[in-house]
Amino acid sequence: MSGVRILALIGLCSSVLLGLPALAGAQEGESDRSTNLLSRSFSGGFPNGPSRNAAVSHDQRTARLIAYESDASDIVAGDSNAGTDVFVVRREGDTAGHGTPWRRGQTELVSSGIGGAPANGPSFAAALDGDSKHEPHCVAFVSAASNLVRGDTNGKPDAFVKDLRTGRLTRVSVDARGRQSRGNTTEVAIDGACERVAFVSDSGDLALGRTATPGWETARTTKPRGGLRQVYVRVLGGQRLDRGFAGLTFLASASRFGKAANGASYGATFAPAGKAVAFVSEATNLAPGDRSRASDVYQRSFERRFVHLGSGRGAQALDFDTRLVSASPGGRAGNGPSRSPSVTDSGRFVAFETDATDLLSGDANGVTDIARADLKPRRVAQRWVSRSAATGIGNGPSSRPAISGAGEFVLFDSDATNLRPRPDALVDQNGQRDVFLWNAPTGNVSLESRDSANGLLPSASQAPATSSRGNYVPFESAYPLIDIPLASMVAPELVSNPSLLAPGLIPSLTVPGTLPVGLPPVPGVSARVARSSAGPKARAAAEPIPALQQVYLRYLGPK
Repeated sequence: MSGVRILALIGLCSSVLLGLPALAGAQEGESDRSTNLLSRSFSGGFPNGPSRNAAVSHDQRTARLIAYESDASDIVAGDSNAGTDVFVVRREGDTAGHGTPWRRGQTELVSSGIGGAPANGPSFAAALDGDSKHEPHCVAFVSAASNLVRGDTNGKPDAFVKDLRTGRLTRVSVDARGRQSRGNTTEVAIDGACERVAFVSDSGDLALGRTATPGWETARTTKPRGGLRQVYVRVLGGQRLDRGFAGLTFLASASRFGKAANGASYGATFAPAGKAVAFVSEATNLAPGDRSRASDVYQRSFERRFVHLGSGRGAQALDFDTRLVSASPGGRAGNGPSRSPSVTDSGRFVAFETDATDLLSGDANGVTDIARADLKPRRVAQRWVSRSAATGIGNGPSSRPAISGAGEFVLFDSDATNLRPRPDALVDQNGQRDVFLWNAPTGNVSLESRDSANGLLPSASQAPATSSRGNYVPFESAYPLIDIPLASMVAPELVSNPSLLAPGLIPSLTVPGTLPVGLPPVPGVSARVARSSAGPKARAAAEPIPALQQVYLRYLGPK
């Protein structure tokens, strides 16, 4: 069903005032900030299936690529597999690095099979490369399809990397001998140079044990228990002194002494510089200060160093360290679970969400909070993120942080209603989750899930991502009037009177990161059309339209 018909369906209720609050036109002064629909159909409208889980390349203020997953079949022409696919959108026009408004260019289907055949399984969880020295050209993702590369016979989801320059697709969830995993891969992350990837797998056969390759000896670890999720790193290549690591796969969720985590580890995120991976673990043997089975955030770093092999020989090797990130001032794990890390380019700062009450000073709000850990000091230093210097600690739970390249901005979503950059700013009245930006220099927080005219939204939004400088912020929402110019073309009567929009048609947002393995095709909506053409009671009872959940791109200025 086209975007025009979806919005026309909503607009048919012209005589029934079912009343979402008409906040779309609320303004807060002049601003160069704006929002537009990113996940569009090839005709330029709303696609016929939901879209989610966006990622932005970290090439500074340019952000040449944005990727996301979608269940829609009309993002690009010829998408016929009726399942979840991964797409990448190229930036069009200005790439001079000045942080100008982002213009959507060509959209490409990334998760296609051998010879361009439709993937025979769902693909999801996209990640992008790019940093201050490397123009992005790789998309990493997870797929349950078995026809993306030859020899995929394990019947499990695997991690893949596609080089957009060459079109080459490589399976990366393999061991150091190139053998496929026996378990399920659920996540993937990538560094800025497309030289190293991290992935999460419950296979117990991927850690490096014995090796005869010079320089690889330091990457050996004990073998993790099969069936327990762990974080691995695969080295795809390298320049100069890093070339000798190509083909290495090692266990990242391990102690500094090479002991495999004795608890599930997941939530991997790669520092774009390629020297550190942050992750979540329920293990009790990764750091001296953590003996609890509650989840905590860790960082595993790996610096190159020269080692002597005897008889005048030597090789480049990796020097490993594992640090507890969600640590109290005394160096112990927090008294509650922590998760969802996001790491800066260098790995110095890690933003994460926590239920602990002893990590942040004065934490007595009884809800999940966002912290930013500074790993440069000998003792990890924590700083409040879900707290505005102007209006205080957030009064609702906050989650899913996304940190900028240098750590000066953190995006997150929250149910809080009191996070504002100044006391007289517009009050968040929708009673639902919104996307916020924390500014480290000022310590203030601003609400950024707004419409294209900078107005507040009456419906929920979530799951922000960010470019390296914080200029471009994708987020998810099911409210169809965010991109006002687009909505004005297809449903002008709804834009002029948002109260006509029946709340029952707006779906609840899916949980970010939920695996779409086995998702059925997006159902038809002919029955909804019939109900919406009937009487008021039938219209009010219309089912939510899943396709309304889409990815929007918020522009926050040149910064």
